[in-house]
Order: sequence, then structure tokens, then C-alpha cells
Amino acid sequence: MYEKDELTSLASFSTIMRVLKKDPNFNKYCTQHRVKKGTKVVLDKNRKDCYLLEAGFVKYNYIGQSGPGLFFVIPQGRFVSLPFFKDQFIVHGELTALNDLIWWKIDVEYLRKLLLLEDPRNFIVLDYAIQLGYYLYIMTKKYYLSAEHRIYFSLQRCSEVGIRIAENQIELPSFLTYDLLAEFSGTSKGYTSTVLGELRDKGILLSSKKPWIITDVAWLDGILEVEGLARS
Repeated sequence: MYEKDELTSLASFSTIMRVLKKDPNFNKYCTQHRVKKGTKVVLDKNRKDCYLLEAGFVKYNYIGQSGPGLFFVIPQGRFVSLPFFKDQFIVHGELTALNDLIWWKIDVEYLRKLLLLEDPRNFIVLDYAIQLGYYLYIMTKKYYLSAEHRIYFSLQRCSEVGIRIAENQIELPSFLTYDLLAEFSGTSKGYTSTVLGELRDKGILLSSKKPWIITDVAWLDGILEVEGLARS
């Protein structure tokens, strides 16, 4: 078994880029792109490229009749998509840029051959598989929560990519809005506003202007830990 952060460090963005740049064909098969906020990209089973997120946040929605509400947010430094087997992507969906971002578009066959050579113990693919498994777990767990606790959970997830500004206080990412939080939580905007108002009254949240700030992270974590959703 690995330590909590050991595998992540072995598959970090800097490690992946170092592996890719070892090959003389790097510039032929790996291209860097700036993507505007709101841009949508559909990923299907026939794609020949994967994406490595350098900066920004991406929402990954599942496609199909069961797709609405089934999504996760990918932070910078992570693969957006990565096949486990040759020519086989197991997750199909639509990407939405939550803010202006930078990603690397990488030829899958080139990446596969390079990882076989440079990462024979599969640290990079294993790290991605564990992260994807966690996303699937929280999507399933979330829909057993009450509407109120889904909003708490969405705030907690967003706080994990926020900025810790003081002990027990986190500044939430700038892309978060009432509409987006309601979408994350599977609730109406009106109900989401009501719950956030209650959190403000309790002194848990500052959201009258950007950036939003959770002023009592421990309170939020304590509520969700009882639900089996401790901070990752």
C-alpha cells in the first residue's frame, strides 16, 4: 500500500511532463492549448487524443439519458481523460471549461508507448484510476444525501481546490456561482440561495461578494463526516 500522497507525487503534472519531454517527438504529439471559459468539448469512444490539464478547472458530464447530474470537476494538474487499455476509453462525456484554462492535447498511442517505457510500474495510470474511482464513489454517495447536505457537500468539494487564507477558513474558487452550485447539488437556485443564507446567518459562509469564503471549515467537514464523506 502507498502513503496517501505518495502515488500522487509519483504521477504529478511535473512528473508527467518530464516523462513526455524525454522523447524527441514531444512537440509532434503533444500540443499546448488555451481554452476560453464556457468552451465545451464532446469526448466519444473514437477519440485519438487525451487531455492533461495544466491550469484551470473542467467539468466532466456523462452523456446520455442518465447523464444530467452525473459529473465531476477536474482540477489542474490532472488528466481529463486517459484510456486503461489500448483504444479503449471507458468514460464518455462532455467537457466544460469552468474558467479560462490551459491543457495539453496528447496523442494516445504516443502516450501509451512512452508510458510502457518510462513508467513500467504504471504509477500514472494507477493514480488516474484511483481518482476516477473516487469520482464515481462520490457521485453515487451524493444522491443518497438530503438536498441540504448535497449543497454542503458541493461547497466542501469546491473548498478542496480553494485557497486556505487562515486557520479553518478557505476562499472558494472564483468560478463558483449560485447557478453552478445549484447544478452541482442537483437543487434549484432558489433553494440553494436559502441554504446559503442560513449558512451566512450562522457565520459559516461569506458570500455577499466574490470571493466566497467558508469561515468554519471544521463545521462543514463535521456534518459530512457523519455521512461518510470526509474531506479527501
